Amino acid sequence: LWHGGRCLSYGEGVTFWALAEMVRQRLSIAEDDPRDVAATKLAEGLVRLVPEPEREYVGARVARLLGVEGPEAREVPLAREELFAGWRLLFERLAGVAPVVLLVEDAQHADSGLLDFLDHLVDWIRQLPILVVVLTRPELADAYPGFGVGRNRSVLSLDPLDAPSMDRLVEELLPGLPPPSRAQITARAEGVPLFAVETVRSLLDSGVLTSEGEGTYRLAGELGSFQVPDTLQALLAARLDSLGPGEREFVGMAAVLGSSFPAEALVSISGRGPEEVRAALGELVRRDVLEVTADPLSPQQGDYRFAQELLRQVAYETLSRRERKQRHLAVAAHLRAAFSDDGEEVVEVVARHYLDALDAAGADQDAPELRAQALVMLERAGRRAEATGAPARAAVSYAAAAKLEDEDGVGGDVARAAALLEQAASAATLAGRLDVALEHAAAAYDRYLRAGDERSAARARVLTGVTLARADRDGEARAELQEALSVLQKEPDAATVDALAGLANVEVFSGNLEEADRLSRRALSLGQALVIGDGQIARLLILRGVFHGMRAETAEATAYLREAAQLAERAGDTSELSRALLNLSDLQAGFSPRSSAEVARMALEHARRVGAADPMAYAMVNLSVAFLELGQWDEAVDLLRHGVESDGFGEPVAGMLVHASALRGDLTGANAYLAEPSAGLENLQTRATADLVAGSVMAASDPERALAHARKVLEASGRIGVRHDTVRWAWPLAARLAADLGHVEVLDELIAFIDAQQPGHLPPQLRAERELADARRADLEGEAGAAGAYGDAVAALRRLESPYRLANGLLDWADFLQRGGEAGEADPMIEEARALAAGLGCRPLVERAQTLASRVAASH
Repeated sequence: LWHGGRCLSYGEGVTFWALAEMVRQRLSIAEDDPRDVAATKLAEGLVRLVPEPEREYVGARVARLLGVEGPEAREVPLAREELFAGWRLLFERLAGVAPVVLLVEDAQHADSGLLDFLDHLVDWIRQLPILVVVLTRPELADAYPGFGVGRNRSVLSLDPLDAPSMDRLVEELLPGLPPPSRAQITARAEGVPLFAVETVRSLLDSGVLTSEGEGTYRLAGELGSFQVPDTLQALLAARLDSLGPGEREFVGMAAVLGSSFPAEALVSISGRGPEEVRAALGELVRRDVLEVTADPLSPQQGDYRFAQELLRQVAYETLSRRERKQRHLAVAAHLRAAFSDDGEEVVEVVARHYLDALDAAGADQDAPELRAQALVMLERAGRRAEATGAPARAAVSYAAAAKLEDEDGVGGDVARAAALLEQAASAATLAGRLDVALEHAAAAYDRYLRAGDERSAARARVLTGVTLARADRDGEARAELQEALSVLQKEPDAATVDALAGLANVEVFSGNLEEADRLSRRALSLGQALVIGDGQIARLLILRGVFHGMRAETAEATAYLREAAQLAERAGDTSELSRALLNLSDLQAGFSPRSSAEVARMALEHARRVGAADPMAYAMVNLSVAFLELGQWDEAVDLLRHGVESDGFGEPVAGMLVHASALRGDLTGANAYLAEPSAGLENLQTRATADLVAGSVMAASDPERALAHARKVLEASGRIGVRHDTVRWAWPLAARLAADLGHVEVLDELIAFIDAQQPGHLPPQLRAERELADARRADLEGEAGAAGAYGDAVAALRRLESPYRLANGLLDWADFLQRGGEAGEADPMIEEARALAAGLGCRPLVERAQTLASRVAASH
């Protein structure tokens, strides 16, 4: 199933134009189909191509891409991840029928939004037969150096032809050309085949050559004093000069339309009759200035395009300032009339035409009117880009509008410029362009103050604070949010809720739980009073759930997170739904690994569906932690390895993979954790994870350092919660290492740490592990009650349904029995532990069981 799309060359083009072309092609929707006709074709096509459970989901997102949704649907916000997921699902379902090819041409004109979608598609299609082919000039690599590099990607670069190949090319084109003339052409071409081809076209224009068909030509006369121009631009300019005045005029008008255009567009902007325009186009095709798009699968079939993009640029540069202004305005008027909703689908192009007309206008009397038109279109372009999941493009449009409004000497509205910069900052944050967002937010703050609007300036500071927090600059974020809140709380509104939530989020993850409690309660109370919407309320409930989870207040945390999930689902906010499920699975892991695994699977499914990478990575971690508890170690390692190798995830998936592998005795990828992995990390949870992995890696080779790392995790437990998965794994590791090293005083401290916790706050894993640590301590001290303590500990470990923890306890007890001369009773425990360890693929435990079995056999 073949799909072709071309990126528009004019200005920045339309972000997803090439993709929309492909979808229109598949659904037989013409560019000039009215909205109702296009909507009907979309609905009919979805019935054929997409199964019922996904049809509505895909349809809403494809309708947004094509601009055929109804007015009510257009008001529903769709996150970029949601849009990408819907478009991706369409091609995935097509790939279930036959292999799919997507050909993107002229990608040097592509916007980052389209490139991001192509990256998303290639990252997520997995084993489906989908091939994405991107044709581009080298400048794309300069603008987007990372594009085309990575998993499932190959880059083929075409270098200039060497001299013998250029000689052969010219000889094939012009058999019998005198060697001096051929040498002149190949020398000037410098390995660029286009130069040779355009030289031939120039000779054809002059009548020196005649065509013999299929790209072969003969000299029709003497070359005489024919001189090859020094540059390709000069060669193309000479070709244009050879055209008649009427043809040159049409070429100039066509150059303003862009690389490709329908004949009707040239009729519209030229004011000439269709017959005259068609005749001129036919002559330009004959002269190889233009070509006709002949692809029967393309919605642009029958359109005209310049034979070379550089030829269009040269033609455009020949226009006078007055001609450029008039023709840009004519094209803008044509596009607004030709496309529905005042040119909504191509509003970015319309805006660019007004900007170029304004640039050409200089000090003309109508310059203020042109500036106003450009401003309106740039704002519309920003909204369109946001609606179609291109926030980076939206940020550019809003910032360009702000620059026009804020331009010196034109009497601009500084408050309006500030609002546009605020919109640009929000869009840039959404796009992950945090440095750009901070720059725009600071500029918005400055201009709001210049306009005397202190409250709006504070709102801009909220945006700065939230962006700084995303960049892990918590100290700066706190300062910005506190300053903003001092202004916004005087007359509370939705911005006040954002400030409270942003500041509470900083305090939660900085471990300042009392302040986080106060702020998050205020945010939730105010948000409900203001009726800010289910999706936003869900976000606040998640914040409360995380806070209660860190306080080990399980019932409250569970209630908040379940309600957040319900609200997010009702609001259709998949992002917040994924976050609620992620936190719920993490919470449940402390007392019910099976329930945690079930919820983590749901979170992973939602995150995968919308292509949300961060939630997907954390869902993988949560699911793998549950698998480790339940003894499904093969599934845990396979899941994490696939996340690293196939999905390209780094931390935290890579760290958890190293942890799981280290438990099995495999130290692959452990080198990064042999130094000081947590140094310089601000986020407490990230630091705790790094220290846990380091402890697991070093346990066998450097137990003292491993113990130190495990104890670092426990130091953070007051702020991340004793139920946190890192604490649940780090405390038993520390207790075992302390016992093995004979550090009774450290073991006493660890037991005291557990005893200091409220019983209801302790997860069952730590309660059982505490009993085992107490038995080992009694064993080390030679206390009479050690035997009974081991029995109680193993009974508690059995209730956990955690094979790894149970196997450790059985071997500890068996070791005690063997040393006490009760080898016969140790045998069944060793065999049970060995079977459990073998099922886990845990080499250290298997080897320990074998060593202990040998000692028991020797003592019989």
